[in-house]
Amino acid sequence: MNLFLFEYATCGSKIPDSIAVEGLAMFKTLFRGFSKYYRVLSFVREDFCKELGLPAGKIEDLELWLEKCDAFLIVAPEDDLTLFKLTKTAEKYCENLGSSSKAISITSDKWKLYKKLKNKVLMPKTSKKKLEGSFIIKPRISCGGEGITFSNSVPKDYIAQEYIKGKNLSVSLILDEDIRIVSVNEQIIENFRYKGAVVPARIDDEIALEVCNAAIDAVEAIKGLKGYVGVDIVYADQAYVIEVNARITTPIVTFEKAYGVNVADMIKGDSPKFFRRQILEKGDFSDFIAKVGNYSLRVTPLE
Repeated sequence: MNLFLFEYATCGSKIPDSIAVEGLAMFKTLFRGFSKYYRVLSFVREDFCKELGLPAGKIEDLELWLEKCDAFLIVAPEDDLTLFKLTKTAEKYCENLGSSSKAISITSDKWKLYKKLKNKVLMPKTSKKKLEGSFIIKPRISCGGEGITFSNSVPKDYIAQEYIKGKNLSVSLILDEDIRIVSVNEQIIENFRYKGAVVPARIDDEIALEVCNAAIDAVEAIKGLKGYVGVDIVYADQAYVIEVNARITTPIVTFEKAYGVNVADMIKGDSPKFFRRQILEKGDFSDFIAKVGNYSLRVTPLE
């Protein structure tokens, strides 16, 4: 069985090194994990050919590779609807191990997602117009904290959202016949940008249960979610659902050290067992799991 693996930062267009390093780490983790179950096929940007031992290719070659495969897994940003477009193309060729393009069309657009979830889960007040008091603005279609800031006005193609101050968390779920929670992660956020994670999160059981229930309610409301899905949540006095990521997210690179199993094993049915809490950090380190330019990613035990 051939699996085509595509991760946008590694296989697609050049993006800023600070973000590409996360993609490279995810690609390495997924390639290693799924190689136990499939013959994994992929091409990469020329920058990574020597490091990864894979052929160079371009995003325009995507369909030629898909023709050779029985299944695919695509990891890409929501910006410019890239994840949606690539998934929609790939669905014509073989089995999708991730979420459907129809589900991605909802999760990629923050306004569509809000309208889909607002009566089903607790979310911050959100509008296409100004809100009373202090609020943040977000591009309707974006990822990685791009374009998020405090503002007194709402530009075209942005949304206004109530700012909830609390603990930044994410929930990693696997969706197949059932919904399985595999990890609750603590996000390290600076100026709305992702800087790393603590896996699993340092929260008590009652909060973890509330957060997991909110994440389950969110994914149950969106038809077509499949495989790995991440739900971003801010916990203040209650659990507020912020976003649903219908794709692999960066905390998966910590799972083998934290839980003893690769995310590919989890997707195939293995259950995580807690070994030791890990911290994922982005910076300039000598002990790294991935490095692009001056940015590296490391995973170390949290004392």
